[in-house]
Amino acid sequence: MDKNSNILIASARLTTFLQDALSLSLETIRIARTAHTLLAAGVSIPENLLQRLIVFFRERQRTDGGWSDPEETAWVVGFIKTLRGIDNPSVQSALEWLNDERKAEGGWGAHSRDHARIRSTALISVLAPEVIRPEDTKWLLNEWRKDFAGPVRLSYKAGFFLLAMPPELDDELIDKTIRHLAGDQNEDGGFAPWKGHPIGSDPWSTGVVLWGLSRWGERVDRIVLKRALEWLQRTQLPSGYWPYHYLDDGASIALIGALSAMKTLAEN
Repeated sequence: MDKNSNILIASARLTTFLQDALSLSLETIRIARTAHTLLAAGVSIPENLLQRLIVFFRERQRTDGGWSDPEETAWVVGFIKTLRGIDNPSVQSALEWLNDERKAEGGWGAHSRDHARIRSTALISVLAPEVIRPEDTKWLLNEWRKDFAGPVRLSYKAGFFLLAMPPELDDELIDKTIRHLAGDQNEDGGFAPWKGHPIGSDPWSTGVVLWGLSRWGERVDRIVLKRALEWLQRTQLPSGYWPYHYLDDGASIALIGALSAMKTLAEN
């Protein structure tokens, strides 16, 4: 993927989406995910847009400290923390709420009544690592171990698992998962929910896998990362998006994954 073209086009498209999304008061999670992605990409968001975002999130933060659910809260925390730092009052209130929302066995669900999920727990691990406790990592490790032993190993669950595991953890399941994803890559270089899935490769699954693999750069085959990046380059639309149900979701995760992989390739 060419950093000087594909990344810039995607960043410009997401900036335009962010402006439109605020005007339309779209779902907070879509706005927060896009805003955090742009900051992570090093995009210089115009000051007036930043101020609108701060007001938007402040007005929608609930009195208990969270936003509508753990994932949404994590994306907002990631954005505000990057912009204003960990000591921001909104961030502190949100972290306290996330601590209260933790399931008894560890981990978080998609909402308060949901059971713990790999995706939700992994996103909180990377966006709000301040709340992660040993029981959360243990739950995630055991949950993915069960999934890995099953008949279907979803590529994006594998990516989220790798994303959330602490770098100092020594467990053979990490290397097994990395090897599995190398074999699960489609012939075109992208990733689907699993190899040979009827929908084919998609930008969201590919982005999540790249994001997760990039946390373990020295242990990952560079060819796997390069082929996935080339797939993203070939399939990006002229608009800057990638074909996906929610265009902003696909583009945000594809961009985060691509940038993570580029950094890993440059460092290893």
